[in-house]
Amino acid sequence: MAERTGPVQAQHRAQEQAVQTAYGRFIRHTQLCLSCRQTGVDCEDAVELKAAWREARQAVSAA
Repeated sequence: MAERTGPVQAQHRAQEQAVQTAYGRFIRHTQLCLSCRQTGVDCEDAVELKAAWREARQAVSAA
């Protein structure tokens, strides 16, 4: 595969950053949310954060 350069590389980095940011938000939430921690089941907020993370991953995969 050819090395990504210029605008393509910048887009790839932005997409990867979006994935990392979404994942970080999900993980931080589950670490701090008493409901998520006590029940072991994602609360509504965690479900939404996980969905955003998955969407970001799919966007990178599709690119």
